[in-house]
Amino acid sequence: MGSQVFFQLISLFFVIIAGPLIIFLLVFSGNKL
Repeated sequence: MGSQVFFQLISLFFVIIAGPLIIFLLVFSGNKL
């Protein structure tokens, strides 16, 4: 049960962090090209 909550917390953190980071990388790579 604890690991399930921990996994949900990690996935939520990943969405919050990785979302803008992926957009930033796409824009940055687009500007280099």
